[in-house]
Amino acid sequence: MSAADDRPGPAGPRPRIPDEAYARMALLLRAGVIASLAVLFAAIGTDLAEHPHATWTPSEANPADGFLSLSGLSAGLAAGSPVAFLTLGILLLLATPLLRVLAGLYYFGRHGERTIATIALVVFVLLLVGLFVVGPLVR
Repeated sequence: MSAADDRPGPAGPRPRIPDEAYARMALLLRAGVIASLAVLFAAIGTDLAEHPHATWTPSEANPADGFLSLSGLSAGLAAGSPVAFLTLGILLLLATPLLRVLAGLYYFGRHGERTIATIALVVFVLLLVGLFVVGPLVR
């Protein structure tokens, strides 16, 4: 613990965020990346096994378009579609940093680090705007 952690603030000593919180946030990132990569590699392997001679050109429609809704993704996963599993892997990969920022917001807010919690909230909102506002515009 550094001397800066012990400095009293306006309301007394500043609470220290436990090392366990940082370890949990790092584990969240690691687990998210591993899970998404496992799903992606399994889907790619399955797709290659099912369609060994398939080709795709940029002028064709995006094969994942049917899986970009919750109902479409659920139906595709239930049917065992490799493209649905690819879509799930990409969604897991996108969700990982969102969950990390959300975990940071929780831990920093819970331990009185208001400035960093506010920054985490702003980052979280910007990520959501990028996904749900800007993303559909460039699609």
